[in-house]
Amino acid sequence: MQKEMKELENKISSFEDGNLALHKNFNTFSENCTIVLSAGGEGTRFKDIVGDLNVNKCSFVLPNNETMIERTIKMYKNIGFNNFVVLVYHQADSIVSLLGDGSKYGAKITYSSDPDKPVGRGGAIKNAIVNGVISKNSYLIVHNPDDQIVGDTSSILKSVINKHLYNEEKGAIATAVVVKGSNYEFSGMRVEKDLIVSVEMYPFVPIPCHVGITVFSPAIYKYFDELFDLKKKCDFEAVLFPALAEEKKLYACNIPLESWISVNNEKGRKKLIQSL
Repeated sequence: MQKEMKELENKISSFEDGNLALHKNFNTFSENCTIVLSAGGEGTRFKDIVGDLNVNKCSFVLPNNETMIERTIKMYKNIGFNNFVVLVYHQADSIVSLLGDGSKYGAKITYSSDPDKPVGRGGAIKNAIVNGVISKNSYLIVHNPDDQIVGDTSSILKSVINKHLYNEEKGAIATAVVVKGSNYEFSGMRVEKDLIVSVEMYPFVPIPCHVGITVFSPAIYKYFDELFDLKKKCDFEAVLFPALAEEKKLYACNIPLESWISVNNEKGRKKLIQSL
């Protein structure tokens, strides 16, 4: 089965993994960039963990007294970012009361709430643009706080930013942060005419997947204007990514699989706690 998976990997993905010199615009990037944290979702698969605490899952306190959204803010703050926009809706008060205006982190935090009903990540970003919370002149890094980065976070985030600046020279206006694949959650089987000829537990499936972090250049704003409707719910991965891919303006930045933890259920929460 590993041979077939390797063949699949060779067919659908290739990455330029060489070490890049620091881009000439790297040191000024943070001055013209807004970190957008998407924290408005209901987190239905996290409900059993949160219980009746009436908090958003991003503001749920972990055993080490950290929350996922605070960890995320500190990661960016540690490499020089000061301007944050938090997109809120479900249990918004628990986010606002936790973070305040950002002064306790040495940062500026502004909030944008969905209209009368949830509009998805794409709609939430457009809403923040329309309301003037996000400036159309700035770069954006959109990060879902429940997609946690662990390990040497500073080096990882710096490499992502540097990669986007180089991708931009090739025509990119968006860089999706990806891992090369993920482990299948079940037993994998190779079947020939109903006969199971090999079995592998939790095989690695080499299909690149987005880890909930995207870097956008200022040229992206017209796409949010044109593609998203505040009257319906839609996520930008489903709407924006295919449009950018078709125009060859969406590039990737690969990070190590072990540096990403998707915390959307109890299994992910336990994995994050172990890593901390």
